Amino acid sequence: MAPLVLPRALIFLASLWLIGSWLIAIGPMHPVHPSSASYEHGLRIMLLSLTTGVMIGWPLLRLSQTSSSAPIRQTILDVVVMLAMLQVVLWPLRLLTTWSLSRTAAIDASLTGWLLLAAAIVAAATGTPRPGPRALAMGACVGMCLLGPMLACIGLLTGGLSMSLIELSPLMAVRTLGDGGAAPVGATQWQWIVLLFGAVGATWVALLATSVIVRADPAVATR
Repeated sequence: MAPLVLPRALIFLASLWLIGSWLIAIGPMHPVHPSSASYEHGLRIMLLSLTTGVMIGWPLLRLSQTSSSAPIRQTILDVVVMLAMLQVVLWPLRLLTTWSLSRTAAIDASLTGWLLLAAAIVAAATGTPRPGPRALAMGACVGMCLLGPMLACIGLLTGGLSMSLIELSPLMAVRTLGDGGAAPVGATQWQWIVLLFGAVGATWVALLATSVIVRADPAVATR
């Protein structure tokens, strides 16, 4: 069994991304009259930046590297590192916002679900050196991230798209949850999160089943 490698480069680059997101969204100077209202807009932008890093930045980093001999285990280690960093950043934001405990938990669950979904795609592609599957995986991650905002723009122009469908995107889901303030999280929003984790479970089951089949018959991977 190949040893796992601590993703030091990922930790370093993710830390730089966090610092950059904070500087872009909040800036180096504190507001003249600090309050939840003065911070919330910038923190919502910061959340969108973090989501973009998870859905596009991290997959781009992994898919541009050499193939891994243990793609699933290495991806899980990456996910553990990013989730740990996410908790350290996300939960203290309650001190600067009016988010309730349930709203912060919903934002956390939504980001976690989308990260796990992207992780399944990354794990499926990083085990092969072929550029085709890697390009498809990167396209899938970018599509998941940006499809919601694109549909939102089309919906604003045509008025023909349902907002519930537009929220099937990490950026739009996090934006909607972050805009809620102290209001309770709606039942529909929790239902979307449950459906998201259902999709995550199905994707990972398919990935693990495929991995078992390939391990039993390596010729399957070349077909």
